[in-house]
Parts: sequence; structure tokens; C-alpha cells
Amino acid sequence: MMCSATKPILAALPLALAISVPGAISAQDRAELTGIVRNAANGDPIANATLTAVNGRRRTTDGAGRYRFTIEAGALRIRATAFGFNADSQAIVITAGSSNVMDFALKPSAVLLDQVVTIGTRAAERTAAASPAPIDMLSGKQLEQTGAIETWQQLQRLIPSVNVPHNLVSDIGSRPITLRGLAPHHILVLVNGKRRHPAAVLLGQQPTGVASTAFTDLSAIPSSAIDRIEVLRDGASAQYGSDAIGGVVNVILKSGERRDLRASIGQALSSEGGRSHRDGRSIAANATIGKQSRSGANVTFSGEVRHREPTNRAYPDVRQQYFTGDSRNNDSPRISSFIGDGEINDFNFFLNAGRPVGRSSELYASAGAARRDNVTPDAFFRRPLSERTVRPLYPDGFLPKIETSNRDLSGFAGMRSTSGDWLWDISTGWGMNRVDYNLGSTVNPSMGAESPTSFFIGRVRAGQWTTNVDLSRDMEIGPLPLTLAGGAEFRVETYRIGSGDEASWRDGGVSILDGPQAGRLAPVGAEGMIGFRPADHVSKSRSSLALYLESDGRPFQRLLLQLAGRVEQYSDFGSKVDGKISTRFEFVRGAAARASVSTGFRAPSLSQQYLSTTRTIPGPPVNGVQLGRLLHTFPVNSDVARLMGATPLRPETSITRTAGLVLNVPDVPFLSADFYAIDINDRIGSAGQVVDESFLRLFEEHGFRGVSAGTYFRNNVDMRTRGADVVISYAILARHSSVTRLFGAYNHNRNRVTRIAPPPPELENFPSSQFGRSQQGAIEHGQPRQTIILGVDHTHRNLGLNVGSQLSGPTAQLDMTNPDADQYVAAKWITSVRASYRLRRRTEVSLSIANLFDVYPSESNGFKEAVATRSESLDGISRYPAALSTFGLNGRTIYIQLSHQ
Repeated sequence: MMCSATKPILAALPLALAISVPGAISAQDRAELTGIVRNAANGDPIANATLTAVNGRRRTTDGAGRYRFTIEAGALRIRATAFGFNADSQAIVITAGSSNVMDFALKPSAVLLDQVVTIGTRAAERTAAASPAPIDMLSGKQLEQTGAIETWQQLQRLIPSVNVPHNLVSDIGSRPITLRGLAPHHILVLVNGKRRHPAAVLLGQQPTGVASTAFTDLSAIPSSAIDRIEVLRDGASAQYGSDAIGGVVNVILKSGERRDLRASIGQALSSEGGRSHRDGRSIAANATIGKQSRSGANVTFSGEVRHREPTNRAYPDVRQQYFTGDSRNNDSPRISSFIGDGEINDFNFFLNAGRPVGRSSELYASAGAARRDNVTPDAFFRRPLSERTVRPLYPDGFLPKIETSNRDLSGFAGMRSTSGDWLWDISTGWGMNRVDYNLGSTVNPSMGAESPTSFFIGRVRAGQWTTNVDLSRDMEIGPLPLTLAGGAEFRVETYRIGSGDEASWRDGGVSILDGPQAGRLAPVGAEGMIGFRPADHVSKSRSSLALYLESDGRPFQRLLLQLAGRVEQYSDFGSKVDGKISTRFEFVRGAAARASVSTGFRAPSLSQQYLSTTRTIPGPPVNGVQLGRLLHTFPVNSDVARLMGATPLRPETSITRTAGLVLNVPDVPFLSADFYAIDINDRIGSAGQVVDESFLRLFEEHGFRGVSAGTYFRNNVDMRTRGADVVISYAILARHSSVTRLFGAYNHNRNRVTRIAPPPPELENFPSSQFGRSQQGAIEHGQPRQTIILGVDHTHRNLGLNVGSQLSGPTAQLDMTNPDADQYVAAKWITSVRASYRLRRRTEVSLSIANLFDVYPSESNGFKEAVATRSESLDGISRYPAALSTFGLNGRTIYIQLSHQ
């Protein structure tokens, strides 16, 4: 049997080898076209510009701005596009066997990248500004100029409707992105236009109100491999299927001739509360090497390694540490907990390859692999006096360390071609994400002094195999130009949970050895993260088949009309039909109105249907002491969940409406304004915490002693989202080779819960299990109400300066019952600066400072009082509500970077 790790590599290997194989076009029919693409303002060559021939063949320029086509003879039109420049095209007639030269001089543009898009339409030569739906185009250069290292940070600094919730409790280095205030699983991620597999990683409760949701981990794609990112801010289930309720992110990989090298080092240099922090040191290096033959065959390899040390913003623990009467209680409080980013070691790579076959066909493939090892001390310290501490092993208490090993593999291969008037594309691809959980510096209290101090907790794995057949053609019906498209997609999804060491979850039956609670049964399971039991084991799969149709035409020249429909059949819950209509009307050249209406859906993920795990959550204070509580999430089809009223999950459904204006006229600022309304029914979330003596007995009868709360996933609520996006940009060309680009963007977003599903009869008398005020607040206030982004990018000869400032917020976490205990976090301006100097034509050094003015979130309620009174609550440990902060809590971070192209 083929090892799964070799599948994506073997998918791309034939194409990588094919570079050395001669093309199928005979030498007598070929001609050579070469040239240089330059900046019209200063004459400098433009690296990584894209040259597109009328037949769809593409080339990219090297570091010196040069390109080369070996192409069939005849009449050709070549289009040149590049980040920050107006596109240009030229026509030429070449004869067989000749050598031809075509140079381009591109003018800097206010629209940073108005390149042809591959998302939101199957029509050719459609730019972002000409699309009937709002699309953001972000080039690799633009992402790099943010000064951020990770892709999720770059997106957050450039697109105001993108937010990245932080979950620093048991942080495992994954940062799911959200769009327009929806959940991470409401975004569909594509790579080169093909559906990307979901992550298997388990996340705790997010500010979005959804725990342990399935999302796509962008961290597995090296930033050095990204040529550009297209973000469709519109409902697109009718075009792309499940998950596209909030929008689509399409990552386009680099290809062609490349020699990109980059290395950086960074560190947090911050001060707050009279303390100085010098932590979070990071070292990263990446490279992209691309080879392109004269026949057009190409292979591009991108790799990245990164090491990041942890950050910690916890405060000294002022609570009593030892039993009453112990003199050590008089010692000065020490920092014993951990609140910050964990330690990460990343290695990932991507291979992208293509080879022309004959006059009109192309083979293509991509393959990727990623490994992330993460170490994060659990959020809170187990004190020496705690009933969870085995004092013969940890006389001074302990802080568990969660160690995760994340593995990601993927591979796609396919062929696209032209047959008559039809373009067709057949592809198949596989992806897998696996996370192994280990726990160190911990104990299973129920095993007493015989307990191990490290455990294998278990493994989760998610996989996806997708096969696509796509057809399209351009035609005319009378005077009406029309693009017709259709296709099919077959997908198989898998989800598995593997159990951990027996000692990580077993009930050892040992009583607490000493102290006031001696003789009582000790808590069960490994502290920090209880292992997956054999009863938690899951191995499930499902399949789906989808058919779609799409038409794109102009009833008259100024009006664009787009229709799309899709039917999808799932093996586990049935079928779903969705449709979309979009239109764009151009009043005058460059000024247009656009609008769309679409229905959408999201299939319940396998993890939401079959997740079975136990975690520690904060319990209610007892005599002022914050106690932990074990919460188990039961699969909806399990006996325990059914006894608590669980029923099979239904798909989430949606209706999305957008309307906007676009102004894209030369020599005036580019402007787009879009308003949107999204209604989602049957949104999936946690059923709440079932806590009652009768259920505790039920848990014990099914082997879950020590679990004091149970939950499962259900279709909780209907919700409504209303908002607006505004984008404006302008370029100023000055003398002496100076270009200044101004950029501004605004997002206003408001979520409202419009209906709460009634509890099942089994839970009607248990208030804790109801969808409560806190859960509703997570949806309505957990993400920023508004975001403003302002940016200036200035280049003068060899110097570059990029300044960006972002205001995002406010956010809030509501108390279950008491409005006076609600936690609010105010919006704050965060400014980042990047200064660069070009040492040589292709070598650049830069200095980036994130959070220049060292801003921290609003202070947590009760922090000062807890410190002053030595309160037994946890309020004195965490000064900032990290999960509600849109920018984290590391403070100022500085990076130095050296790059070569």
C-alpha cells in the first residue's frame, strides 16, 4: 500500500521531470519572443511581472525584468501586469523560426493590483474592479510590505473585514481567520482554484461563539510560495459549494522563473505595567526557486523554516500557594502561569509545476508538506495546595505543557485544454492534516505518586479527496457575448480520533494524599488536557457529489449579468440546491454599480458531528475561589448525547445580499463601497453545559467519572449580519523616481441573533444547558464592530517607507447573568512601520516595527482589585482579556529582514 506521505509528492513528480522533455509543438511551428518589463516612472526592471498570451500561456519576469516565450507562430496579443502598475497589452505577428522582442513600460497605478482574477467567475480577462462582486487582490509583494511574517497577520493588516481571533489558552499556534464577523468555518479556502482540505486541530471556545470548529489552516502554506491572494467578499456557495457563506480565499502559488531568498529575525521589545519584556524571539528563512524552460514547462519550489520562542504576559500569582500555616505563604508572589504565544518550530514547502502539451493543453500539479511543533504551558498554574497537585511529585505546584505535532500533506494534479470552443479542466487532489497531542510536566491525580508525569494524549486526523471536472466556453447569441460554464465535483472526507495513553484518562481510584481534603477521591485524568479514551475513538467518512452551471453575459455593453446554480448531494444528510445572481452596470467608463443575491449553505463538519473530547473549563467561584470543571463534548449520535436531547445536525443555510459602487478612473482615486446583509439559519454551536446530579450519574455510568459538565453540537440559532466595506487608494507620481501610494479601508459589521432554538424536552428544566447571554454575546460582540485601515507607501529610488495604522473594535464578552460583570475591550489604533533600502538591484534590507507605540488591550475587570486584595480568583494573573483583543497582547515587536530576488 502506498504511504500517504508520498501521495502528493508522486502527484507532482511527473510534471517536475517533464521539464526536460521537449514540447509537442514542432520546431518548424515555433518562434521566440523575449523582452523586458520596466517601470515607466524610473526605468527600473520589474521582477515577477506576469505576461499572458491570448491562448492563456503565461510567463513571469525574473529579477532583471526579463521574460521569454517559445510559442507557436501567428498573430498574438501579450498582456503585461504587475503589482502596483497599470496593465498594458501589445499585438504582434511573428513568423515561424524567428526571434522577436517586445518590451513593456508599465505606469504605477492607484489600484495596487488590478490583475485578471480567477475567483468569482469562470469568464476570462475579468479584473477585480470589473467584477460584479467585491474582490481584494493582494500580491506577494504587498503582503511582504506589511512587515508581518505570517499570512494571517498580513491579511488582517490589509483587509478590514478580516479578523483573527486569538485563543491563548492552550495555544497551539493556529490562527483561524474570519470574514465579515462570521465564524472561521464560513470561509472556503482554495489553492490555485482548488478546494483546500480542513485542519484537524481542536480549538477551545472562540470569541466567534464556536468551539472546536473545522477551519482551514493558512499557516501550512509558506508565505514565500504565495504569488497573490484573491479574497471574494460575497456568498459563493452556488459557485464553490459548502463553507462559502462568508466568502472565498484563493491562494495563487508562484510559478515560472524565480530566485527569491529571504531571512528575518525578530523579537518583542515591550513595556507595560512597569515591566519590560524581551521575549518572543523569532528566526525565519524562506526561499523560492523556479525554473522555466523555453517550451514553457516550469517547476517552482518554495520552502520555509521558522522558530519562534514563547511570550508570556502573566502576572505574579497573589493567591495563597501553600496550606494555611506554611511559612512559604509569606514569600513574594511569583509568575507561575503562562498567558501568551507558545513556542513554535515550523517547516513547510510547496511544489508547483506545469507543462504545455501540444498547442492547447497543459498538465499541472502542486504538492505541499508542513510540520509544526508547538509547546505551550497550560494557561494556569496548579498551586501546591490544589486538590489537583500530587505533592510528593510537585511540592511547589506545576504548570502542564501541551506539546502538539501538526503534520499537513497535500497534492493536486490535473490537465486543462481547449477542444474546439470549449475549455476543460480535469483534476484530482488529496489533503490530510494530523495533530498528535502530548502533555508534559503534569500528573494524573487519581493515580497518586505512581502517576507518570508525561502522557500521549491522542491524535486527530482530517482528510479530503476532491475530483473536479470543469467546462466553459465563450460564445455569442446574436449580439450577446456569453460565457457558459458547468462542471461536477466529487469529494470524500474523513475524520479520525485515536486514543491516548491509558494513564492519560484512566481513573486510578487513589484518594487525595494529604491536606484538608485528604481521603476524598482525587480528580481523574491528566492535568492540562485529558487523553482521548477508547470510547472517544472515531473513524468516519462521507462523500458528496455536486453539479453546477454558470452563465456570464452582457445583455448590452454596459450591463454584466451573472447567474449560477449548484446542487450538492451528501451521503449523510441529503441534498442542497443553491443559486446566485450578480450584476454590474457601468454608468460611464470606470464608474459602475454592482449587486448580488445568493443562497448558501454549510454542511456540518465531521468534527462537529463526531467530536468526543474532555477539557478543563473555568467553573463557578466557590467562596471566592475559581474552580476548574471538566467538560466533555459528546458526539451527537452517542447514547449520552441522545439522552440529553441531541438530534442529527442540519446544514446551516444562508441568504446573502450585496450592493455597491466602484470608481476606477485614471488619475483619480480608486473607490469601492459595498453594503451587505447576511442571514444564517440553523447556525451550529455548543448546546451549553449540562450540569446536574442526575447527569453526573449518567456520565459516571458511561465511564466518565470526574466529568461535571456535558455538551454536544446542535443547530442553535438564526443570526443576521449587516455591514459595509469601503476601499480607497491613490498613487502620486513625483519627480526623481518617487511614487507615493495612499490607501484607506473601512469595515462596519454588526451581528444579531434573531432566533434561539428551544431546548430539547430533556433539558428544559436545566438553565445551564440553555443558549445563554454569554453565548449570544460571543456572536454579537465577540468580533470588532468596526475596523479602519490607513496606509502610506512611499518609494524614492533605493528607499522605501510603509506606514500602516489600524483601529479595530470594540469587542466584549458578556457575563452569563450579570451585566455589571461584562468585559469590554475598547478599539485602539495600532501602527506598524516598515523601512527598506535596496542595497543592490535585487537585494534589499528592511526594518519592520509592529505595534510601534506599544499599545495593549483594555485592562480586565477586577485585575487591580484582585492584586490589591490577594483575591482567590484568577483575575490577578491575567491583566488583559487576550481572546477579545484584535491585535494580541505581545506589545511592540521588531523585525529585521534581508531579501534577494
